[in-house]
Amino acid sequence: MSETSFSQVNTAISVQEASFLTPQQYDQLLQADDAASRSALLQGTVYAMDAEAIKDLNAIEQVLMKHLYSVYNWVLEISPSKELVEIFTLRYTYHNLKVFLKGRATGQSLEHLLMPVGTYSLEVLEHLVMAFSAEYCPDFMLDEVLATWQEYQDYKDVRVLEIGMDMAYFQHLKRLTQELEDESLLQLVNLTIDFYNAITVKRAVGLGKPRSFMRQLLSDEGSLSAANWIAMAEQGDFLTWFSQVNPCGYDLDLRSYEEKMRNQTLTTVELEYLADLLQAKLLAAGQFETDGSLPLARYLLGKELEVKNLRLILTGMDNQLPVELIRERMRPIYGQD
Repeated sequence: MSETSFSQVNTAISVQEASFLTPQQYDQLLQADDAASRSALLQGTVYAMDAEAIKDLNAIEQVLMKHLYSVYNWVLEISPSKELVEIFTLRYTYHNLKVFLKGRATGQSLEHLLMPVGTYSLEVLEHLVMAFSAEYCPDFMLDEVLATWQEYQDYKDVRVLEIGMDMAYFQHLKRLTQELEDESLLQLVNLTIDFYNAITVKRAVGLGKPRSFMRQLLSDEGSLSAANWIAMAEQGDFLTWFSQVNPCGYDLDLRSYEEKMRNQTLTTVELEYLADLLQAKLLAAGQFETDGSLPLARYLLGKELEVKNLRLILTGMDNQLPVELIRERMRPIYGQD
């Protein structure tokens, strides 16, 4: 991946950054009294919607995802590295594979659940699942689909399809990092996988799930073995692991989370937030690059987090959640890292 090939892309990104919502706009949305006020505040932004749509959860989701899809489609056209973009779109690819597999298993029509974004079209993914053919995608994707389908045939449990595609997704992510040969992107992927495992075991232990249940859900691509992940959660010792994977070193923004880990009071919600915070901080290190790949990666993560924040605010306000609770759960804002 040539760094100099990103110079024009990064210039385009610097122009597109103007579309991000500002902290002031978020504050105004949180202080708005009603749907009409929130709608007025979003006019002139890329998320414009009328007062009726802003009260409809499905309409909100359509507007948010339509913008996100347009961002990815634009980036896929201009990026010299499709693999970099795939780091962000791959979860949609494997979501779609789950949908097609569940449709094949149940005979139900689940097209409304598909997410049309990524380097593999819906037609290619449907062909992969329905024909078990790797004509238009890598052989290893077919191998994972076949193995997952065989396991489903053995157990007749659709949860097998979910788990199988989750594990295949993480393996595919690791393959991408080998092709990209970029240390920061490797760290990004490692954080994604490790935090998935950490959140999974923390939630499962909190629910009293057996170890056999947890082992099924854990990715082997993480930094620890399944046994160590489970032991860590059972003992509440997340700090040792976090100290090893934290790419930021000493950081004032992380101190409260480290203290909660030390006191074993960190919640699952806080762990989920920490995953996004660390990724944002990791990519912020490249925000002033002119020729490298990190500005594009930072831009894409910023768009994902912006959609999370707007979804949280608009649905939370509609459900009359306390403003402070919504504010506490908001993800890092682009440009504030």
